[in-house]
Amino acid sequence: MNTIKINIAGDLFLGKRLEPIAINNPETLFDDKISQLFSEADFNILNLESPLTTADEKNKILKTGPNLKAAPETINALKFLKINLATLANNHIYDYGDKGLSDTLEVCNKNDIATTGAGITFQEASKIFFKEINNIVVAIVNIAENEWSNANDAHGGANPMNIIANAASIKEAKSKADVVILIIHGGHEYYNYPSPRMVDQYRFYAQQGASVIINHHSHCISGYEVFEGVPIFYGLGNFLFDTETAPKGWHEGMIVNLQIDPQKKIGWTLYFYQQCKKNLKIELLKGTEKTEIENQVDAINTIITDPEKLKEKFNELVQSQQKYVLSMFSTSYFLNHRHFRSAIRKLGMERFFLKKNQLKSILNYSRCEAHRDITFRVLRNFLNKK
Repeated sequence: MNTIKINIAGDLFLGKRLEPIAINNPETLFDDKISQLFSEADFNILNLESPLTTADEKNKILKTGPNLKAAPETINALKFLKINLATLANNHIYDYGDKGLSDTLEVCNKNDIATTGAGITFQEASKIFFKEINNIVVAIVNIAENEWSNANDAHGGANPMNIIANAASIKEAKSKADVVILIIHGGHEYYNYPSPRMVDQYRFYAQQGASVIINHHSHCISGYEVFEGVPIFYGLGNFLFDTETAPKGWHEGMIVNLQIDPQKKIGWTLYFYQQCKKNLKIELLKGTEKTEIENQVDAINTIITDPEKLKEKFNELVQSQQKYVLSMFSTSYFLNHRHFRSAIRKLGMERFFLKKNQLKSILNYSRCEAHRDITFRVLRNFLNKK
């Protein structure tokens, strides 16, 4: 029995300028070395960051941030790259509601690409994916932090982060599989480090039985560590994602190439690349560019394993977002008189002080784990100063 190779890549969005290329000339999106890497693997996984759908404006869900979608025919890019599994637990997969999600599931199924991490019902969304490769059973558990696309009792969507339910899924997967890969969509956008909460939580998932933990969502590369024998990769960066304005780190990413030997021992190789920078494609880095990214990741790794330095980095992030977070909490409380506020409530006038966009932001920053990390810290700091 040979060692099996599994590629795991980050966020893929095939809209904007990439759409016509993905439909008509998908082979031009990947340099030869990327194509070869995926061709030689036993199994290929990436995060499909938007629905592939014909849904229109009427199908858009209420949310903060953009509603993403790409044409169903862009599946050609996944077929060319020999993608076997698309993980769908992310904050955009339900951007166009049931129509967008059902279209995506249908087009993937028709093209023999398996999916996990989302479904038309909560029960479907939370299903564990199992695959036997060379007599080794691999389980994939796919979850996303709680934002607008997550499934609940009312509708389908992405499999939500819930520590109790997630731990149960990991234990169930462990009882049936040789290797359990936990793939998470979460963290802080454009920030190269996990929060202290993320480190604690992901290590807990490792203790519950995850063999490998992979995270994406931040649109930039983060570092990794090995905790009690479990490799934890905190951010893969974008795989292929076009945008008009690219923050620092947007164009670089990494592919995790897992190697599982017959004794179920896990090794890995990291492949660094740039995407949509010089060309509308993915190109493996080499020479000094590759060395620079490797050194960056090494520096991040050092901070991840130092709790005090990690806390310092997170405090800097909190400070940078303080003004925005505080701006969300502006209601009739600016009238600092309890009798006046009481009269407003009794007269049913509170709604005149509430704005839908404001409430959307408050909901998202209270519900989403990464946003809540910052919100609680900002509010605590502000109140302590007062």
